[in-house]
Amino acid sequence: RRRPTIDERSNERTNERTNERTNERTNERTKERTNERTNERSME
Repeated sequence: RRRPTIDERSNERTNERTNERTNERTNERTKERTNERTNERSME
């Protein structure tokens, strides 16, 4: 199996960073939705 090229390694790092950012945003949205649901329940 050949060694990854510099471009391939760079792409991998970029992908990892993008994934981390996407995950953070998804987590934030999930937290917001959970909070909204909790608030709705507490209003009842």
